[in-house]
Amino acid sequence: MAKSVRLGIIRARHDTTVPVIPDPACITTLMTGDHALLRFWEDTSLGHLDFVDSSMFPWVDMTLGADTSRAAQARAAVDALRARFPDPPEWPGLNGLIVITHPGQRAVPNPQAGQPGQPATITQGFDGGATSVDGLPVAVLPVMSSDLTFMCHEVGHVLGLDHTFGLDNNGTDWDPADATVVVGQEYGSPYDLMSSATFAGRFLGPGPFYSGLPTFTGPPVAGWPNPGAFAMGPHLSRANLHLFMPDALTGRVIEAPFPQPGAPFTARIVPASAPNGRCLLVLRPPGEPADGVGRVYVEYRVPEGWDAGMDPLGPSLSREGVVVHSVVGIAGKGPRAWYRGSVPTASPDTDVAVATTPLVVRTVAVDPGQQWVDLSVTAGAAKAVEIVRGLQSDDVVGPVGEVRETTTPCGDTVRRGTFATSTTARLGLRASGFGGSGEPVDPRPTIAWTVGGVPLAAPSGNVGISVDGNAFTLDYSIDPVMSELTLTSRGGERYEAPAVVTVGGDGTTASATAVFTAQGWTEGIHPEDVERFGDCLRRITERYRRVPAPFRRPSPEPWSDPATRRLAEQAWLRQAFKLIAQPPDLDATGRGELSRLLQVQASPTAFIDALKEGAVDHSVSEADLTDWLRNPEFTPYPALAQSLLLRLDSTRLKRPVFLDVIAFNYENSPGEPSPRLLEDVDTGVLEAAVVEGWNVRYGETASEFGELLT
Repeated sequence: MAKSVRLGIIRARHDTTVPVIPDPACITTLMTGDHALLRFWEDTSLGHLDFVDSSMFPWVDMTLGADTSRAAQARAAVDALRARFPDPPEWPGLNGLIVITHPGQRAVPNPQAGQPGQPATITQGFDGGATSVDGLPVAVLPVMSSDLTFMCHEVGHVLGLDHTFGLDNNGTDWDPADATVVVGQEYGSPYDLMSSATFAGRFLGPGPFYSGLPTFTGPPVAGWPNPGAFAMGPHLSRANLHLFMPDALTGRVIEAPFPQPGAPFTARIVPASAPNGRCLLVLRPPGEPADGVGRVYVEYRVPEGWDAGMDPLGPSLSREGVVVHSVVGIAGKGPRAWYRGSVPTASPDTDVAVATTPLVVRTVAVDPGQQWVDLSVTAGAAKAVEIVRGLQSDDVVGPVGEVRETTTPCGDTVRRGTFATSTTARLGLRASGFGGSGEPVDPRPTIAWTVGGVPLAAPSGNVGISVDGNAFTLDYSIDPVMSELTLTSRGGERYEAPAVVTVGGDGTTASATAVFTAQGWTEGIHPEDVERFGDCLRRITERYRRVPAPFRRPSPEPWSDPATRRLAEQAWLRQAFKLIAQPPDLDATGRGELSRLLQVQASPTAFIDALKEGAVDHSVSEADLTDWLRNPEFTPYPALAQSLLLRLDSTRLKRPVFLDVIAFNYENSPGEPSPRLLEDVDTGVLEAAVVEGWNVRYGETASEFGELLT
């Protein structure tokens, strides 16, 4: 049954030199457009919320003093409306307010004025968010700093919803530029609108770094002055919807108690964005309290509709696949949805253990057309053992070869090079069926480890192993209580070795194997310069109103092998360039500065692989090309590689063209200097250089760059 919600939209201008936004643009952006603010909440609530009786008031002018807090804006807007319309007939019965503050920014004196390159004034954006006025909940939305994701999130608070929790992230670090790094679990779901804007992203401090990016750019609305307003999505998670508005999911859920050991529960669910069908599995624990604490939610998310930003392959945490939340009692807040993990569709991993419960959720089958997923949920197990991967770090022990200096877009000098690393990894284990119930068991199961086929007999020491005929030595220790194995490689040695644990008891055994990967070396920014680069990253992304996390090279999955790490870096680089190429609000300077942020971080092999994905290969050796890509000061290759990635965006050439030939053709074009920065590259000349390289390689007579694209 639909729930009628009456919201009042107050449009309040605080700067009369700025023209008001035309009514059609406001109606399309906020109320009736396919991607409008209220349309989102109608769609994500599956039609449960009905805003038909909501009102948009005429524009009013308000006065703001030095206090531009959300509360001050809300108060001033309401007072201005009542001053113009003392008793508006639409006011009685409103359930909440949306205050559109226009333009939502002002010029203020620059505290750094007088320093080289510093203007006299800077633009200060107003605070936006949820507050209340006269007992009504209010969402304050400054026009020039609000996108649709932010707007929908804040209106979610007006509708009574709260944040989701989960992974450690920097969402509650309200001043990322200061020296204090705040890490918390609030905003910790990569799949829920109410975890915006960080979506579990971690981009401050020493790491690890990761990000969720479930948003997408929708169509612009003519007349709306902020071109960056049309980042939108994702859906409200079905978990959060059921927790706060269970009636919205009437007839759309499958409910079951926690399964008993040995009795798996199976179910088929449809995506969260599907208009029909059961889209949520609700698993209730024994003795579930009235507030639902302990309940487990399972849903399926695919890149459709308001979830169009879901990432099929990574590196975003917001991956297409099965998503699990549970209900946790949060002190001072009450029951909240807590992200417990996901099973990405494109992954060899098919299950997730739900923390704080005995449950394991497994993906059994996925419809190729993304229409449904089959699930199996189990509790308890036969005798089995699994290795639980714990902390892994690749610690720099020193440089290998030459360390070169380069410059960030902020003018800071940082060092790049190749650095030898020593890998430390912890391998825990989880045994089932051996009396591992948490109670003392006599006799205790026996636990034995081997590495590279060599038994580890002592509690600690070192072990010599052979890999492909080469000898390596590892240090190890075994925890006397948890039997956790810690392995440490020597610096500068790259190899993989199997670690096998065998658990025995009652005359039976079970074994599990994990691969210990010693990275050996890494290429990138000198560890001592990472903080300086991070400061520049924050300044650049704040200037262009971008979330920093997607532009910082993510920490590789600790347990991935070198080939997987290389593939992940290439995927990140390609995705980051797409984020630079597509938004209409980025000018050439912004694209150049963001591109150089990527250039400073990414390895030459990442550029080679990303270009290869777009069908740009090379006729020279990879070693030569790598050296040229490392050298933006004396070669055109870094600038041309960046420009090609931006130009290709999501497309590719029909057949490969050599990068070195493209560079030769470009540098030998009439009157063209050899570019050193992205802004120096003439796109027309670059396209002509690609066409010439194509024609010479394939004996054809193509005349337009577009003819070469798939």
